[in-house]
Amino acid sequence: MNRAPHLELAKWYWARHLAPGDIAIDATCGNGYDTLFLAKTGSFLFSLDIQKAAVEKTKDLLSKNLKKEERKRVILCCLSHEDLRKLPCPEAPRLIVYNLGYLPGGDKRLTTKTETTLASVASALSILGKQGAISITCYPGHGEGRKEEEAILGLATSLPDCEWEVRHHRWINRPLSPSLLWIARFTHS
Repeated sequence: MNRAPHLELAKWYWARHLAPGDIAIDATCGNGYDTLFLAKTGSFLFSLDIQKAAVEKTKDLLSKNLKKEERKRVILCCLSHEDLRKLPCPEAPRLIVYNLGYLPGGDKRLTTKTETTLASVASALSILGKQGAISITCYPGHGEGRKEEEAILGLATSLPDCEWEVRHHRWINRPLSPSLLWIARFTHS
């Protein structure tokens, strides 16, 4: 039985959404597995995390699994996802990815916080390119994660349906399981 269907679904969206040369942002790099996947799409990638240990783990994973040319397309930053606007993106990103919660294998008391995540998602919505998308994996199995997911869903629900397509995937027979939110900008002719 697959224990991470939410991540498989997220990666399915990412692979179909990105083309080589697109700009992507992994706003919460954690142990680096999402960054590695995104780097293999041929995208130019900014990968950030507020925890230096996460950035170092990601750097190590990339050095072991990417060719030198692939690594050149990835910029690692020790930066809060709240500070997306500080990234020197040469053009608007096509995809911004969040995998919220805590660093797997790290201190579970250190989690993403509702206030900073909402600020980050608001920034992401404003810097996203035409036909851009935001992928947010939420973890409502702990107190802050539940609060964070509720707040993000509230924000997503308020987005105008003439500009945004919003999908929320939840496994309904696992009440505390992770969920995936996909927010895509419509392109107007």
